[in-house]
Amino acid sequence: MTSTQARIREAVRAGSVRDYARAIRILEELAASGKAEGCHHPDGGAVYERGAQEEWDEGSSESHAHGGDGTQDAYPEIYLYLARAYHAQRQYARAVTYATVYSRRVPRDGAGWFFLGRSYLALHQGGYAVAALRRSVRENPASLEAQALLGLAYLRSKKPRAARMVFEQALAQYPDNKRLNAGYLNSLFVEAVQHLKRGSADLARQMFTFLINQDVDGVAPRLYLAHAFRSLKHFPEALTQYRAASAFAPHDTVLKWYEAAMLVEMGCLSQAAALLSTLGVSIERDQISDRFLVMGAVRKHMEEGAWARAASAAHLYLKTFGGSVEIHLLMAEVHRRAGRVNVALNHYTRAMKIEPKNCYPHYGLMVCLQEARRWQELAKAIRRAEGAGCDAQDCYYYRVITAAHLSNPPEEVLPHLQELARGGKADQLLFNALGVTYVRLGMADLALRWYEKTLLLDAEDEEACVGLIACYETLCDDARAYTQYGAYLSRWRDNRVIRKDFIAFLERTERWSEAADHIELLASGERGGFWGTRLAFARKKAGQYRQAAIIYRALLRQRPDERVLLHNLVYCLDKMGQADAGLRLLRAACNAFGTSVESRLIEGVLCLHTRRINAAIRTLRAVLEQRPGYTAASELLAKAYALASSRA
Repeated sequence: MTSTQARIREAVRAGSVRDYARAIRILEELAASGKAEGCHHPDGGAVYERGAQEEWDEGSSESHAHGGDGTQDAYPEIYLYLARAYHAQRQYARAVTYATVYSRRVPRDGAGWFFLGRSYLALHQGGYAVAALRRSVRENPASLEAQALLGLAYLRSKKPRAARMVFEQALAQYPDNKRLNAGYLNSLFVEAVQHLKRGSADLARQMFTFLINQDVDGVAPRLYLAHAFRSLKHFPEALTQYRAASAFAPHDTVLKWYEAAMLVEMGCLSQAAALLSTLGVSIERDQISDRFLVMGAVRKHMEEGAWARAASAAHLYLKTFGGSVEIHLLMAEVHRRAGRVNVALNHYTRAMKIEPKNCYPHYGLMVCLQEARRWQELAKAIRRAEGAGCDAQDCYYYRVITAAHLSNPPEEVLPHLQELARGGKADQLLFNALGVTYVRLGMADLALRWYEKTLLLDAEDEEACVGLIACYETLCDDARAYTQYGAYLSRWRDNRVIRKDFIAFLERTERWSEAADHIELLASGERGGFWGTRLAFARKKAGQYRQAAIIYRALLRQRPDERVLLHNLVYCLDKMGQADAGLRLLRAACNAFGTSVESRLIEGVLCLHTRRINAAIRTLRAVLEQRPGYTAASELLAKAYALASSRA
């Protein structure tokens, strides 16, 4: 067993007892020293690995394991173990980094793709997780874990049919596996809901019936099965299922509205009226209609904040009775509250087409666009609202708010905003507009007050939270800016623009370790983006030399003749106490790609650090011959002479 293998085993043992910090330290030392890479890389990459081999062999009485051609064996599993250790530490972005490196080095190993997919899934990067896990299953079709995780990744990516197919294939291999069966049933349920929404009621009915027979029972399966029967006009069966749903939730009054609607459909008006009276709804039997009852169910769901059920009930109404302004407005509100902006806008537009002069759809559309901060579209919507006869003051209000967020001169917009404020308007929309206007006028101190007013009304207002960051940075209040960035990103993790701004802020304020962590997180969600150099620099500045060295080695594999990368890697090795290794690496690279004044100067420094005084003197003299008057070289040469004389 080689020294490297022994160290790897030591790291694995540490990980097995959850001593991940020790495991990571051992593995990073090995990777930083080049032990993960071996000597099999084209385009000059072998230079750096040969240097790594020499540095290891010289410092150890035990020689490396070598391949049959005399080259050093690589140990890429170091990257895989690092990925697993960091995942266990919940540092998922760093786990992605190492799992990606391993999978590129050993693409036929399904384990690498599996752990890469697992870490992507932990970062909520469903698309990337699916791609990695599909590759894992392809490389290792018998892997139960990979198939189960792939099914889950598809489900989280809202692709239930693909998830169901994966679980079906896995169950063919492992028919008694309870976890696979649970995944299959979950994906089948979601797929059945999708079929129902798309109008395939009979297929949905079959799926929900199967699920219930498999003990996937409760309010939701029974309710959706009832909706399917209703869409098929099988009213007695629908009534039975609505009652079964009520049996699971006897205090859910909304379910009684569905029962009453079915009784009306079946002509049992007296029973429907009696049922409604138990809910406190007094209505004559000749005034009862199924439309009234389904609409009532929609409203009840909305009152309770059950947006998914409200959307399902509204969809059922639309399929059964056709479109109306009222139902489209309700559906728009449901989808707006659920964050599905484009779907909500579609329903507002459909309501406008039914009644072009009805003002309510226009108001709803303007609110929706304003919440989404789609100001250009809002400007057009305001003109349409004016044409439909909406209140002139309301339109003026939205026009001024919109103008504040577009490229209008802020000094022209401000008087209109102040007029609205004097007129009694006191809402967060106006406060934010005043905030952004004062920021654009260079009055961040005044803007700050308006954003703070907004947050008193709604602590979750995203625009105001971003506005505070801008104000604090303008006022050079780094402490508060730092706190506000952190608070914002803990709430809105997916805003990549703000994260990039935060990285720039962290770099400017020299919070290097945190900057590196955010660079790593940002890079994990991008393909084709290049953050390696910036990440390595931040790790180096943070004093995290092992991690920086690993990244610089990976970068040098791609660009082996780039001096800056070489010099930084050597610097990190020196700081790690491996100046000998750095010196050999530097000399190997200079022999392969030629030298430079800067490289020779660094060689002189390393000679001094390794007590090779005569070599340092020769190297630094050569630097001064090439560049006379080079102050740094002169100072180092004087230091070398002083050391030489002290030894004499």
